[in-house]
Parts: sequence; C-alpha cells; structure tokens
Amino acid sequence: MEYSQDQSQLSVEDSAQDARIIGLQNLIEKNIEIEQQIESNSFGESLEAIDHIIREANDIIKGHEDRRTLSTELVLDTELLRRNHEVVGKAIQYNTNFTDRIVQNAINQLVFKENEEDWDSVCALAIQFGHPHFTSDSMLPFIDVAPKEHIPKQRTQRKQKSQVEEKRPKKSDKLERKDEGAASVNNTLKQIRNIYREGGNQPIPYFKLICNPNNFMETVQNALQVSFLVKENIIAIKNGSDDGLPLVYVVANPKALANNEASQAICSLDVSYCEKMIKHYQIQEPMLTRLQDS
Repeated sequence: MEYSQDQSQLSVEDSAQDARIIGLQNLIEKNIEIEQQIESNSFGESLEAIDHIIREANDIIKGHEDRRTLSTELVLDTELLRRNHEVVGKAIQYNTNFTDRIVQNAINQLVFKENEEDWDSVCALAIQFGHPHFTSDSMLPFIDVAPKEHIPKQRTQRKQKSQVEEKRPKKSDKLERKDEGAASVNNTLKQIRNIYREGGNQPIPYFKLICNPNNFMETVQNALQVSFLVKENIIAIKNGSDDGLPLVYVVANPKALANNEASQAICSLDVSYCEKMIKHYQIQEPMLTRLQDS
C-alpha cells in the first residue's frame, strides 16, 4: 500500500515538473520574440513585456525553490534569467545610447583626481536619492543588542537503510493522464507511429525526426517528448550502421523490454549542431508538429 502511494506521488511530481519545464520553455520563446522586436517597440513596451515574463516565471517556480536535483529545470530558469537581463540591456542601449563604458568613464572622472581617489564624491551623489530610516528615541532601550548565544549542533547518527530490491512499475500512467504534458507526448507518439508505418517500418533518423529548421526551441521540445516515450519503452533508439547517427524505431512488444536494465544515452544538442543536422538530412519542413492549444 505504501509502495503504491509513493509511486502515485512520484507520478504527480513528475507531471508537475514536466509542466514547469514546458512553461519555462514557452517563456524563453516569448523572450526571443521581445528581443527581435526591440527596434520596433518603445522602451516602456519592452520593459513591460519582460516584467510580465518575470511574473509568470515567479508563478511557475513558486513553492519549488529547492530544486537541487532538477537539473533541466534549473538550466532553463537560469537561461531565462540571463536572457531577460540581456534584453533589458539591449533595450536601454537602443533607446538611450547609454552603455557601461559611459558609466565607467563618468565614475573615473569623478573619483580619480590626479593621484588621489575621492569616493566620497560618489557617496555625496547617492545620498541625494537615498531615504534615511529613523528610529524613535523611546524605542532604543528596548532594542536587544546582546549577541546571540551560539549553540553547536549535535551530529545525528545516520540511520542504516535496508537494502531493497529496485522494481520498476508494471504499468505507467504517464500517457493516460489528461494534462497538457501527457497530451503533447501522446500527439508525438501518434505522429511517430504514422511516420514509421508510412516508411515501411524502417528506422527513422533521430535528428531528422526532432529537428525543426524554423524553431530551435521546438527541436528541444521534440527531444524532450521522445525521451519520455523511450522511458516508457514505447520507442527505442539505436546507432545506425552507416553513419553512426542514432535511429528511432517503434517497439513491437513494449512488455518484453519492461524488465530490461535501465540505460542512459547522452546527446549534446545546440543551435550549431542542429543546423548541421538540418543540412545533413536536407530538412525543409519539420517531421513533428506541435500540439495546438485547445
């Protein structure tokens, strides 16, 4: 009973994590659109759009700040933060011609005079825009200024965990859920089966399947969806005999692979490598299309 409850909780957490990853990917796409429209939009419109993205990102990660093991989500969150910073900087430079070099020269002229440094001049300027905080004299006697006593923590004994045989669930409900992430995975599976059937049940080149020549983020999304299907033993990936590039084929009997040991395949995918694969396979249109929002 406890095992089934743990599995159910893990399934819910996986679904929530997938939804957060997709949400962060969508925000990165919006950031790219804002960056492309900096010259046509006003400075206020660009900042308002970035502020909206930041608010949505805060809503997505709210309650999940402790994500030390979720590497994919952390990378996307960091990438979004970096892109937001760059877009704001580009908007400032385009609308005001105000650069970091200008600020540096102004500080040098104000502080460094002959052989002396006068940082008080910078403080004098900053104080004009500061807001001092005052404390009533009647409250001073009640302020506790005594240092806090430092109590060393006692090291707790580590509990010995019993060795339990790892078992994979007999049936996964990832593809039976009705949320947005599961619907997108099901849509990808349906397209792969159609492509596999129309190709005479011949393996499909992996990069030809996932690469979208018009949108790199769609390529990343396709790779993520394919990884879910591989995890469920519905499709499998193997190296090609001719060029050594991976091939995708549909598993005829997923139950036969259910008891196999888990394996891991690592693929380095960036924009330049994606463009290389697009030229290699002469891709004009993407093989996989994204599920439209209802």
